[in-house]
Amino acid sequence: MDMIAPFAKTGLISDSLNLWLAIPAGVLLGLALQLAGFTDGRKIGRAFYFQDTDVPIVMFTAIVTAMVGLWGLGLVGFLDISQVYQVPTYLTPVIIGGLVFGVGMVVGGYCPGTAMASVVSGKIDALVYLLGFFIGSLFFGDYFPLFQEIYTSDFRGVFRLDTAFGIGLGPTILIMVLLSVGASLFMRWGQQLVWKNYQPISSTLLRNTQYGLVGLAIMLAAVMAFYPNSAFIPSEAEDDSFYIVPRPLAAAPGTLITPQERVQ
Repeated sequence: MDMIAPFAKTGLISDSLNLWLAIPAGVLLGLALQLAGFTDGRKIGRAFYFQDTDVPIVMFTAIVTAMVGLWGLGLVGFLDISQVYQVPTYLTPVIIGGLVFGVGMVVGGYCPGTAMASVVSGKIDALVYLLGFFIGSLFFGDYFPLFQEIYTSDFRGVFRLDTAFGIGLGPTILIMVLLSVGASLFMRWGQQLVWKNYQPISSTLLRNTQYGLVGLAIMLAAVMAFYPNSAFIPSEAEDDSFYIVPRPLAAAPGTLITPQERVQ
């Protein structure tokens, strides 16, 4: 099979169409959030009190789906992983940003995506949350020189868990699938332990479907764990230059670094 994904980079669709496709993709995401109840800030807030663990479990599900999906599409020759942008890691800023983001979710009950979907459904509190988000973004952009030093600190490049721990990519994906399933079961157990009167709202059919999908994910990950990395990653791209983004250029205090200058 000829690699045809990512569609825009392989020329299957134009860059313009690629941008326009974001609209229906966003609509489908918003619909999914609405149907899952994630447009209710109280549901997201309850996740931090172990009263409703649907949100973190859905996040684990997304991680597993992405890992198994990318691995499988690469193995069958559909996806050219060398054309997929990999985000570099700035560890300290990510930790700080994650803490700020988490506090914002506890206080506001939303993340930017769920807030946008909630605004469309008529939630006033989500509109207030988005206004705060935009004001904070404008403040950060206007006063970026004050944050630039910490923003570009602790650069770790782009790396994966398999390269960090020195094990194969397939076994790493299998381990992460098992950890995600185990963590989801643990959170369900903790939820029912802390909130003894909690009654799951999902139907028996839905729960049975979830069990089937979990079993399928484990089975696929177990089968694909035995494939070598070279079946997924082009051999010419197996050096550090493929995984590690060059360290960003140093800049004098108060000097902005443009996106083009971020890598050498």
